[in-house]
Amino acid sequence: MPAPKPKKKRRPRSDPARREAAARREEARRRAAEERRKEQESAERRKKLVKTARRLAVPVLAGLGVVIAAVFLFRPEKELPGVEKMDTPTIMAGLGYVLPAQIDTDSLPAPACGVVAEPGTDQMYADLWNGAVVLLHRPDDTATAAALADLARGYESHVVVAPNARVGSGVLAVSWEHRMSYDSAADPGVAEFADTYRQRGRGRADCPLPGD
Repeated sequence: MPAPKPKKKRRPRSDPARREAAARREEARRRAAEERRKEQESAERRKKLVKTARRLAVPVLAGLGVVIAAVFLFRPEKELPGVEKMDTPTIMAGLGYVLPAQIDTDSLPAPACGVVAEPGTDQMYADLWNGAVVLLHRPDDTATAAALADLARGYESHVVVAPNARVGSGVLAVSWEHRMSYDSAADPGVAEFADTYRQRGRGRADCPLPGD
């Protein structure tokens, strides 16, 4: 029979090396437990943050939507440099139209857009009330009349071309509460005026231009 292996000698508990090994194991266990605790706390914080974000997402998005809508709804309308801003009765008085003290807007005729003969008082007011830009020329200025008619064809609605004896030369562009004179129909400001002030009246009636 083979000789039995000699038993390993166990170090006594008081052995410094054994105490150091035990201390290292205990320190390793403590560190592992601390790491697990930190990871658990970090996971709990992440869960809380996700819950808070989800809880706040709906009201925050709703509030952001309200702010964006307010910016677009209540932002000041564009104004062009040099354009005169005045009340519409004053503009019309300068063109020879006399308005009554009280105007029943419900009884106004439908707006009429396109190239027209000089409109009457009610018609002129109805056009401006409903947001039409009226481009006026001297009655005998056929060249300007033709150029304005060509310009008007670039719009689907809310542009009127008409003669008016109070216009000296060139073009007088008027809209609800706005007025501006231009030397000729070729001035790019005429089209810019139409682009800016169309459909800015008090009424909202449609005013399509007739087709060719």
